Amino acid sequence: MSKNRSRITHLPLARWLAIEFSLIVILSLLWTIESRLAGYSAFVGGLIFVIPNAYFAHRMYRFEGARNAHRMVGNMFRAESIKIALTAVFFAAVFILMEPVHVPALLFTFAVMVVMSAVLRFLIRPQPRR
Repeated sequence: MSKNRSRITHLPLARWLAIEFSLIVILSLLWTIESRLAGYSAFVGGLIFVIPNAYFAHRMYRFEGARNAHRMVGNMFRAESIKIALTAVFFAAVFILMEPVHVPALLFTFAVMVVMSAVLRFLIRPQPRR
């Protein structure tokens, strides 16, 4: 096996979260130009995306190595199910509990975060652990 393939890699999750939170703040500030409610709704829409994904990443990357492969697969399915459920619960809670909601800002920010997450997968590569 080559030298690069034998190294265990890790994902820079802290950097990933920092970029996502920065994007949420930027989008919220841009939506604040329209109204304060739009900025707040945009921030909430970003959090609806980031919080379940952070939970997924925490659960998914808890175990490492070939000996824990069965645990990783079990965690992956469980974490993905909980992530989808959390997203649905957060959307329901926002539409039930937040009386005035700027829906375009909320959904636009959520959609941008989904696209940005896919782009970040290509921009941030796993790094070899030393």
